[in-house]
Amino acid sequence: MKTGWIKILLLFCSLQVFSQQLEDKLWQAGFENVLIQEQRDSLNVFFENREFRNPGHSIYFAELISGKETEINNTNITWLPLYHNKLVGAYEASSFQLTTISQQQREFFNRNNKPFKNYRFSFRLHPEVVSRFGYYSDPFETKFNMILDTRVYLAQGLSLQTGITIPIVNNLDNHGMKLRAAPTMLHYFTQPWNAHFFSFSAGTFYNDRYGFDLEYRYDQLDSSWSFGFAVGLTGFYRLYGLEYSSEPMDKLYGVVDVEWRTGIENTSLKLSAGQFLYEDRGARLDLIKQFPMAEIGLFAARTDIGTSGGFQFAFSLWPGKIIRGKKLELRTTEEFRWEYTYNNEDPVARQFRIGMPRLSDVLRNYNEAWIKQLGN
Repeated sequence: MKTGWIKILLLFCSLQVFSQQLEDKLWQAGFENVLIQEQRDSLNVFFENREFRNPGHSIYFAELISGKETEINNTNITWLPLYHNKLVGAYEASSFQLTTISQQQREFFNRNNKPFKNYRFSFRLHPEVVSRFGYYSDPFETKFNMILDTRVYLAQGLSLQTGITIPIVNNLDNHGMKLRAAPTMLHYFTQPWNAHFFSFSAGTFYNDRYGFDLEYRYDQLDSSWSFGFAVGLTGFYRLYGLEYSSEPMDKLYGVVDVEWRTGIENTSLKLSAGQFLYEDRGARLDLIKQFPMAEIGLFAARTDIGTSGGFQFAFSLWPGKIIRGKKLELRTTEEFRWEYTYNNEDPVARQFRIGMPRLSDVLRNYNEAWIKQLGN
């Protein structure tokens, strides 16, 4: 009887030591909000990694860090990656099988999540590029700004994003070359129930817009289908140095979409319809292909303004980490996304940019089939 209790005590102590070592290693490697829940011979590991665009890479990296010690300690691990300080999914180590986030896991995370303590002050460098081609007098018109911004977590799921825009080149519009505030917004992200995701933003956005944006998405993460909608009320604003002007917030948009993961070469088809950013009504079809380090898509659109088409891509900017300390980090952006449309004049089916990826672009990378492929 005593021998049995001694074995249990030794197992518990070994698990605690391994848990602390793993937490320290993950934090040193750039992971944030690392929380570890110990359960007999298993661990639930909660974490966020803002350096990677693709969460599969962060899970795989965490798996490498845990190393052979997992086998030596006979420990089962469930990885629970976070996005903007909120739970997204739960994946079993090695198999990368998606599991349901339990109520016990939610309660543990809610008790121990401390945004101010568990995150670094992360400053992010990312470019803003807007181009127009085809004019005889000026065949390549472009606006290129470098943005230095940061995201501060105020409460669970609630953050403030702000920064400064540094103009580099501009022969496209009359924004000028003065330093000005970057898009600044309050943002709230949550998953109150499994597979139901909400995103709400208020502030100044890209496309010279300010206002409100609400997005919902239903995505089971192990399914080939997902759907959602985005609605918002915006107005035009202009910031020239410290000079600010705006128009009434009276432009409404609302778009619904459905996305199908085809199972062929990691491609997805996404159909969107409704009233787009510039109040044109119609539909847009995207063909999206995922690569481990990037995402490339083709699209075609038709609205009451006209017809258009083009391509888009998204990838992480090199080198990622520039400086990293215990509480401070400077890095390049985890996602640079750019879109080109052949119709330069008419804003046909323009998507709204709020300063963070749309839910469909985020959750596509958490799909179980995609995580398994990256991990194996």
